[in-house]
Amino acid sequence: MFDHKEQRFSIRKYSCGAASVLIGCILFMGGQAVSADEQVTTDTSIETSQVNTAAKNNIQNTTGSTAVAPQTATTQKETAVTTTAPTSSSADKAVSVATETTPSQPTTVDAATQTEDETTNSSVDATTDTADSSTTAKVEKSPVEKEARKEEIDVAKLMDKTQTAQQARLAESKVAQSVPSLPSQGYYTYTKRTEVKNEPKASAALQFYVNAGDRVYYDRVLVADGYQWLSYRSYSGIRRYAAINKLVTEPVQPAKPTPSSTGTLPSRGRYTFSETAEVKNEAKWSAPTQFTFNRGDSVNYDKVLENDGYQWISYISYSGMRRYAAVTKLAQPAPQRPAQSQVTGTIHIENKTSQGFDVVVTNVNSTKGVKTVKLPIWSSQGGQDDIIWYDATKQNDGTYKLSVDIRRHKNNYGDYNVHMYYVQSDGSLQGVTGTTTKVEEPKYSVTGTIRIENKTSQGFDVVVTDVSSTKGVKTVKLPVWSSQGGQDDIIWYDAAKQIDGTYKLSVDIRRHKNNRGEYNIHMYYVQSDGSLQGVTGTTTKVEEPKYSVTGTINIQNKTSQGFDVLITNVSDSNGISRVKVPIWTDKGGQDDIIWYDATKQSDGNYKVSVNVDKHKGERGTYNIHLYYIESNGKVRGVSGTKTSVAEPSSAREIIPSQGVYTFKKEVEVKNSPAMAAKTEFTFAKGERIRYDKVLDADHHQWISYVSYSGTRRYIPIATLTNEETPKPVQVTGTIHIENKTSQGFDVVVTNVSSTKGVKTVKLPIWSSQGGQDDIIWYDAAKQNDGTYKLSVDIRRHKNNRGEYNIHMYYVQSDSSLQGVTGTTTKVEEPKYSVTGTIHIENKTSQGFDVVVTNVSSTKGVKTVKLPVWSSQGGQDDVIWYDAIKQTDGTYKLSVDIRRHKNNRGEYNIHMYYVQSDGSLQGVTGTTTKVEGPQTGAKEVQYNGSYYFIQGKYDEIVVANKKHPMAANYNPGENPTAKAAFLRLRNDMIAQGYNVGYAYSGFRSYDYQKVLYQNYVNKDGQAAADRYSARPGYSEHQTGLVFDLTDKAGNLLEDTAASNWLKNNAYRYGFVVRYQPGKEASTGYMPEAWHIRYIGKEADEVYHSGLSLEEYYGFEGGDYASSVTPSKPTTPSPQTPSIPAQGVYRFTKRSSIKAEARMSAPELAYYDAGQSVTYDKVLNADGATWISYIAFSGKRRYIAIA
Repeated sequence: MFDHKEQRFSIRKYSCGAASVLIGCILFMGGQAVSADEQVTTDTSIETSQVNTAAKNNIQNTTGSTAVAPQTATTQKETAVTTTAPTSSSADKAVSVATETTPSQPTTVDAATQTEDETTNSSVDATTDTADSSTTAKVEKSPVEKEARKEEIDVAKLMDKTQTAQQARLAESKVAQSVPSLPSQGYYTYTKRTEVKNEPKASAALQFYVNAGDRVYYDRVLVADGYQWLSYRSYSGIRRYAAINKLVTEPVQPAKPTPSSTGTLPSRGRYTFSETAEVKNEAKWSAPTQFTFNRGDSVNYDKVLENDGYQWISYISYSGMRRYAAVTKLAQPAPQRPAQSQVTGTIHIENKTSQGFDVVVTNVNSTKGVKTVKLPIWSSQGGQDDIIWYDATKQNDGTYKLSVDIRRHKNNYGDYNVHMYYVQSDGSLQGVTGTTTKVEEPKYSVTGTIRIENKTSQGFDVVVTDVSSTKGVKTVKLPVWSSQGGQDDIIWYDAAKQIDGTYKLSVDIRRHKNNRGEYNIHMYYVQSDGSLQGVTGTTTKVEEPKYSVTGTINIQNKTSQGFDVLITNVSDSNGISRVKVPIWTDKGGQDDIIWYDATKQSDGNYKVSVNVDKHKGERGTYNIHLYYIESNGKVRGVSGTKTSVAEPSSAREIIPSQGVYTFKKEVEVKNSPAMAAKTEFTFAKGERIRYDKVLDADHHQWISYVSYSGTRRYIPIATLTNEETPKPVQVTGTIHIENKTSQGFDVVVTNVSSTKGVKTVKLPIWSSQGGQDDIIWYDAAKQNDGTYKLSVDIRRHKNNRGEYNIHMYYVQSDSSLQGVTGTTTKVEEPKYSVTGTIHIENKTSQGFDVVVTNVSSTKGVKTVKLPVWSSQGGQDDVIWYDAIKQTDGTYKLSVDIRRHKNNRGEYNIHMYYVQSDGSLQGVTGTTTKVEGPQTGAKEVQYNGSYYFIQGKYDEIVVANKKHPMAANYNPGENPTAKAAFLRLRNDMIAQGYNVGYAYSGFRSYDYQKVLYQNYVNKDGQAAADRYSARPGYSEHQTGLVFDLTDKAGNLLEDTAASNWLKNNAYRYGFVVRYQPGKEASTGYMPEAWHIRYIGKEADEVYHSGLSLEEYYGFEGGDYASSVTPSKPTTPSPQTPSIPAQGVYRFTKRSSIKAEARMSAPELAYYDAGQSVTYDKVLNADGATWISYIAFSGKRRYIAIA
């Protein structure tokens, strides 16, 4: 076998079912598991002799272990063999009891031999010799199990006598030294339990045992230290040695019959052997020996014949097979045994990749010729469920070759087993050799580097270099988004491959809402198999354009008719297409504004000539502003200034404050001292008028009088000089920014005044992004306290964030527009406020509730998403749930583990919000644990005979290494459990599974004591405790446990049958008690054949995936440091000890190191749930370590406590 857990009862291939179960338990059982790296197979060709034995008295059923064997009707000849001594001298020959008879009636068996035409009941005399006595007994059989029509027999008494006789026979069979002949290499089947060592010395340390029937391919035979050894190299690379023969003495070989003339024997009768004789299945001396008869044994035969130089007697055995024994050697020379087929062949593993390997076979040869080279190959995962028998292809050079693709083996990685067989010229199949190789997981290599180039305020280039993936790259995907607004501007770009193998993408921020600030660039590969692989990511920043704008306004050549505007130092980092100069006077608001295009001069300056005639001839204050039309079409304000245009100069007339005035030119007469006032009439040059007042107004000197109508009239007589122009308008006003958020701000204006009065407060506002493309001229609203206020929402400004410009103008009482002041403020990116708390409630073995409280997001919450998965198998059971909103504003989800493959253990719960803008926001996460169901009472109770716990439906008997039973507790087989077992067993047989009628059920305290001590004597207590219970601690004593066998009488390990049993036993009320991976809780290595009756609750136990200890919550594991089986106690918890070698299952992540030192670097690690076969336990550096030899041949260490 390649995976050995040695059977508790080494029930090998015996022909008589129940008897062989129990005899095998005592005589041929025991042992430690063979190391998993050894090449060992089971030889199924061994068949033991069948010998009639009898006890002194009738054999009755006892309270010992019950074994049931089938009874089949026979119409063929049955031969009873009377023996005076045991017929076996080694552990590979089991004693069996014939029980075959017609099932319909009780049968007494005596020494008579039935012939082919005799079908009557028979009796068998069974004589058993001991050292000093011989007794004869009748074996009576009674019917049981009406539906099965089989019989039960107890052979406990027979065992002791058989062992005693066998030991006596061994003591008599010592002769001089000889060296048995073995081929130099080939397959060897062990005939007894054998120690395996690392050197051919009797004193060398024991590494492990192999058992009778195990098979190995060896490549060397040698003699050393008084033994004959065979040797082979294990899969771990270590050379092993097994002593197969002691050279000092060895058992007597059967003697060849003495040559003589043809003997005169009756054609049928009873023959008593005078010397040891070999029994064969053919009348050929070269035929394999099946077993031997010893001197004094006798047998009923029905045929005599001569063949191959010998006289033979022949009979039909209880198994229905015809046997032959040579009793006389004829005169002619005895034929020589033909030489065994000699074969050679070497396996080489080449061209290993993560997808497979080549097998090359050299040195192919067989003395029988080679027709076909067969290579059965399978991965170590899942037993042999992916095995394929390949035919290797012969090459021109005589070698054979095979290419293995792991896709044909379920894409499994890890160890692969490669065995080799020859189909020889005579059609026989000859095993040759075998090896293993390892297919490593592909070491995923993904590379890629992002570079950001050519950054401007409008975008950037993304260049990707070093693009590679072990799975190939079909497309380079670049999701790009700005940090503003979550991922509301994300675009998944495909980068363009360049000639040099790099990939490139140009990003224009206009496709991303013209957002500036941080940009996120992630990179993914669409690989050749279509999978999407995340590679790397980076960020970059798109800065606000740093405008470099200059320009100086110079006023030149001022006259009363106008002036020149000369603009120097003209520049703009965005380029200039035109220079615009808007000009207007203070009179009449902007009713005379003209946007001039300045003319570029040869020296690079720009010039505008202004004539007052184009501005309604108005004089006084002129406003001159400067704008650039940039190359991108945007208007950029640069600067501004003011200048004054004076009335034409004239001298003030010196006249009295009243008198007579003669006009020197025609003058206009007005009813108010304002040039804009209506002209009522005129006086001509030379006319005279008496005035009574002289005054200055509107830049003129006036005289005034009262007309005959009583109306005061005003006449301008001179224009005043510039020095006498009235003072400019005085304005005040202060801007305050309040209530700033990520969505806008308030503008509050205080201290509003103007000497010309204020009709309206105007606030032009724009963001610094994109020039003034979002400018809005707002009218501030006057408040009751005299202030003015405006609320700004950035949604009206393209949702731009960053710097905002706020300027202020007054529309004065005369409708003129007066600039007052300005400021800036900053609108920050929103600082997301997301809250949410996960609570786990109502936990059971079947699931739990998730309650979410404190749900909020500054972006609003549309949906609460809860991805949930178990920690088993990665995320292969993840489900994205939508939590349901409750009336109190919380959200709730009920998780049923049946939707998660019924996994128990740790569960992961993450939480995301789908926000109002559609974005997905991660919030928080937690874990919880789903335990096995804890039903009924939690406390284990003791009733004086056994421990128990109250289950969901029934009382559950507790029996393990922490909970023993009283020595006098002797319930026998539970009838309900027995009936359920028979239904299960018979159903399996009816469905064609490899299941036999024999089984092992109830065992008494005393019987278990004998059985356990036998294992201790063979393997030592530490090893025996892993697979056998101490007396008082065995579940078999409960009467609720049954061990199944296969058709050959071996404990049930057949893969198909074991899988069916594991997955269906609960339907009959049973569970497979000792499962792989549960040794820490059950205390025993896995046993596929051992089932425990639970009843109705077995369904829930099975689906929980837990051991009984885990399901019901009672203590398990190893024995306490001191136990007294007859006085059960419940030991206090302690740190479990582990055997010196075996299989260890990890409960947490554990580091693998090259030395037993905590500071040593980690080479690799095992995850929780994984296991390893170790061969050493040690304490070092304050920790307990297990150790093993890796495939590389190097020793590794893992700290476990």
